[in-house]
Amino acid sequence: MGDYRNIDQLRTNELAVVKKGFWKPEFELTDGQFVYAKLRYRSNFKRDAIIETPQVTYTIKRKGWFNRTILVNKGEDETIGTLVPETWKRDFNLKMDNGFEATYLYKKLFSKSLSLTNDTQGDILQITQKAFNFKQPYTVIIDQVTQQANTPPLPLLAFMGLVIIMLRQQQAATQ
Repeated sequence: MGDYRNIDQLRTNELAVVKKGFWKPEFELTDGQFVYAKLRYRSNFKRDAIIETPQVTYTIKRKGWFNRTILVNKGEDETIGTLVPETWKRDFNLKMDNGFEATYLYKKLFSKSLSLTNDTQGDILQITQKAFNFKQPYTVIIDQVTQQANTPPLPLLAFMGLVIIMLRQQQAATQ
């Protein structure tokens, strides 16, 4: 948990995801000056993602080899939520153990942006993919400024969306 800045000190609503490395890339959530979190994968198969924030390290794992559910863990083994893909849709439902529920969804058919929406808070954030930009392939726009008490940290929500995007890219590449 290196030199990360706390997300509470964020002064802008647009963040960039910077890709570092080619064979085993790491992704940093930054505003151009400070780094707020880092995403890396444990192996080349990209089954387990590790999210490092200033306070806590999170792990995102598949529930099993043939199960579509994704577990969100605090540390290695403490499960704090699940990401469940909907059948016949591109949406993912996020259910946290503290009662927070939201949906990652593409609002349009050929959209390059993934939105996180909640029934009570509305749009929380939006992750947009940039075409032909290899160093900063994604931008995160935070729509919701005030956070409720049970809302997970924004870097965790942003990187869970990035894991969903890269999972969809892997699935599209195999077909």
